[in-house]
This record gives sequence, C-alpha cells and structure tokens, in this order.
Amino acid sequence: MIRSVSHRETRAWHRAHRRRSRRAWAIMAAVVLLTTLLVALGYFSQVGWLALGDALLRTTYRLALSYGLALFLGVFIALLVGWSPFADALFPVFDILQNIPSFALIPLFIYFLGYTDQMIILFAVSSIVWPILFAILTAIKNAHKDLNDAATVYGATGFARVFHYLLPLSYPAILTGSIVGIAMGWESVIGAEIIAGTSGFGAFIKSAGESGVTPATIAGTFGILAIVFVVNRLIWAPLIAGSGKRYAE
Repeated sequence: MIRSVSHRETRAWHRAHRRRSRRAWAIMAAVVLLTTLLVALGYFSQVGWLALGDALLRTTYRLALSYGLALFLGVFIALLVGWSPFADALFPVFDILQNIPSFALIPLFIYFLGYTDQMIILFAVSSIVWPILFAILTAIKNAHKDLNDAATVYGATGFARVFHYLLPLSYPAILTGSIVGIAMGWESVIGAEIIAGTSGFGAFIKSAGESGVTPATIAGTFGILAIVFVVNRLIWAPLIAGSGKRYAE
C-alpha cells in the first residue's frame, strides 16, 4: 500500500534494517569461523564433498524452479481474483485450502507422480504459492479507495490496470510473500526428498544420518545456511531496501 511516510519513520526503518543486517553478518561470520575450526581439526575429513555439493545444487535447483512456478501462479491468481467482484467470496476458500497441512497431501502427489523430480517440485509449489497469493490479495484489498479511483480516472482499465496499477501496488507484497514462501519451500523440498530418497540434500542427509548426527549432516546443514544467507544478502535484502526507499517517498 502506497502512503506518505515521515522522515522519522524512514530513519527508524533504516536503523532497524542496519541492525538486522549486522546480526545476519555476525551469525554468518560465526558459522564460517566454526566451520573453519572444524575443518582445521579434521572433523569433516570423511565428508564426501562432491556428493554433498551435488545434493545441495539439486535441492537449490528444485527450490528455484518451484519458486518460479509458485510466483507465476500466485501473482496470476491474485491479480485475476483481487480486482474481481468474487474476491470477498473466494478469500475464505483460499484460506481453508492453505490451512490443509501440506505433508498430508504428499501421498496424492506420490500416487499421481511417483518418486520423481516433478513430484518434489509440484509439492513444493503447493506450499510456496500461498504466502505469495495471500500477500498480494491483502495488498489489493487494503489499497486506499483514492488510489483505485485515481487509477480509473487516468484510464487504467483492463490489462493497463493490471500492469500500471495492480502490479506496482503489489510489489512489496510479492517480496514479503516470496521470502515467507521460500522459507516454506526449503522445508517442502527437503522433506519431499527425504521421503522420495532419490537425490538432493534430503536424500543425502537421510543416507548420511542413518547412524545419527554425522560430520556429513553437519556440513550439509552449514551448506544450507550458507546458501540461505547468500540469497538473502544478495537478492532479498537489496530488493527490500529498494522497495522501502521507493514506497517511503
């Protein structure tokens, strides 16, 4: 939602953002130092690094593809429903659907798709799409009536209304929904890989952890943390900062 924000609020937002950034860097530095120490002590000497790297890449690829599909579906459905007269009626239906535990549906995915990449990816899509969809629907629903009226007065109808009004209005919501969805996506992809047991990080830790917590499982956990941190710092943090500056004006 676009609104006027005071300089005091803007400064407070930037201070909070800097504090979160310093905490994130401190946590990552601690992880790097601990990993370095364990490597120096030979703790990870038995880890199959090539197998671990392959597993992390497969999981990250599946998550990226799942997020792309979920983003398209979430944005498309939200924009289609959000400005239609059926939005208020469909909102409770979507709310019921998103509250169904995702892993309760995995037998259906396995039944129709088997233990395949398609099953893992589509199962993750079913988890990631909801935060994106609801964030956009909420942004559209809570938009000021003046903004809707202004868009209509300036001729924003049909596809022009979608591209010049609804999409810019929904941009901050897409970011926040994406961040929540990605977090849920990691859980869904890794969980599905553990169940499928074919490839990926889930299958790797399932195999490596059969005898309990091992150096391989710890190294894999550090690897996931590193990927999450890099994605947050290089992608989400700049996008959120840019969105905060843009919508604070």
